[in-house]
Amino acid sequence: MGTYVHPFRLGERVGKLFAPAGVSPLSESTIEELKAALAEQLKKPDSPSPELAILLKQFGAEARAKKVKPEELIVIFKQIWNSLAESIRTTNSEPHERVRQMLVTLCIQAYYAD
Repeated sequence: MGTYVHPFRLGERVGKLFAPAGVSPLSESTIEELKAALAEQLKKPDSPSPELAILLKQFGAEARAKKVKPEELIVIFKQIWNSLAESIRTTNSEPHERVRQMLVTLCIQAYYAD
């Protein structure tokens, strides 16, 4: 006689917390602009470019205006970043990680800016 295991599926519960990958409450043009700017940033991971900093302010402001929760904004940002970073994976990911952390901070600051 086997043990009955309840068919609980974690994916169903997690799926309700955040929008599925690829689906965003933010405008497609904002997402595409952000992807392009982040792709450029990944080529030179020194520090955020002024253009990217401006775009992140728009990204945060749009998220706030559309009532996107800050944690959802960060998830969206990280999904975009990770999808781009996968294509250029290097042996030394420290510079990319450092810039990613700075960009997440900029997203949060932009979200809460007046």
